[in-house]
Amino acid sequence: MPGFLVNAAATVQCSHAGTASPDMKSTKVKVDGQPVILQDATWSISGCASQDPPNGPGNDKTATFSTGSTRVKVEGKPVVLADSISSCVASGTP
Repeated sequence: MPGFLVNAAATVQCSHAGTASPDMKSTKVKVDGQPVILQDATWSISGCASQDPPNGPGNDKTATFSTGSTRVKVEGKPVVLADSISSCVASGTP
């Protein structure tokens, strides 16, 4: 899967314009002076505009990436790419 590496300076949002922040960054590899993001990071989401039940699933709270680099490894792990696929977990409650 080709694509640009995602580093800590990247803006990542859920589909409802919430801001996502990773809990795990590389401690050894940087791109443009910022740590790269490892695929197994869990992302915390704030500011999600999704509606609470019963009108929607609730605000997105966390996200994970199910795909990442297949050839490039950092600290033995795949990294997040600009075209990596993610999924969010909504709160499900108001």
